[in-house]
Amino acid sequence: MAKNKRDIERQVKQEEIEAAATRLFVERGYDATSMAQVAEQAGVAPNTLYWYYKNKDEMLVATLNRLVGKGLSEYAQMADQPLDTQLLWLLGQFEQFSALVTTVHARVEHAATVREWHANFHMMLDQLMIARLQAQGVTAEQAGLLATVTGFVVEGLLSHATPQPQREAIVQWLLRAGVQTA
Repeated sequence: MAKNKRDIERQVKQEEIEAAATRLFVERGYDATSMAQVAEQAGVAPNTLYWYYKNKDEMLVATLNRLVGKGLSEYAQMADQPLDTQLLWLLGQFEQFSALVTTVHARVEHAATVREWHANFHMMLDQLMIARLQAQGVTAEQAGLLATVTGFVVEGLLSHATPQPQREAIVQWLLRAGVQTA
């Protein structure tokens, strides 16, 4: 079914709002960004935001979904790259939005919307990792375990400043150790 002008205008306005929210959440932080500031940056009245989002947490999830969608389309083009290259690329993507990563972890305990998004995000990343590992001959059980450990390592690397050479060595060691034990 073709979209009508109203649907297209709604989609465009949501994109503008989410772009403004992303900028502000990254630059100022989630807690320091008000809905009124997002509305001002997006060029809409503050009450307009509530036509699109129930609350600020729902807006956060929408911005995260938009970023993840964009990242996944770029990631799909890396299918022929070695797994360590893919993981380091993902780390670089997450690092660009480290303020949002921190926000998600802070909001998980307070907002069911964010908690559900976070759980689904980890499941998606685990499935991506499992599929890549199984393509290399790793058993499903071992791939699942390695995907979980990789998630913990990635979060640790994002939480602690790690020089690039050390980050690369950690990722390469993790993958070698995981694939060798398969």
